[in-house]
Amino acid sequence: CTKSNKYFWHWRSMIHYLDIQDKYFIDIEKGVKTFEIRRKNKDYKVGDLLVLKNEENNNIIKKTICYISDIKIYNIKDILILGIK
Repeated sequence: CTKSNKYFWHWRSMIHYLDIQDKYFIDIEKGVKTFEIRRKNKDYKVGDLLVLKNEENNNIIKKTICYISDIKIYNIKDILILGIK
């Protein structure tokens, strides 16, 4: 992840709007949780912007994908770990 830009975004990047449970939203907001686990049902790429909406109160937080790990080596298909900043 680049530390120089708060939200790195490039014209080739995509914006993904995602709902997230309150407890995970709070941890991301505090900086404790720096990843998101998602199904591989979208074309996520490093540099894409995640717009995370708290399911409980509709608050929004924006994070940039800075790392993607495909965990199929553990025989878990269609799941990604997204490093976010």
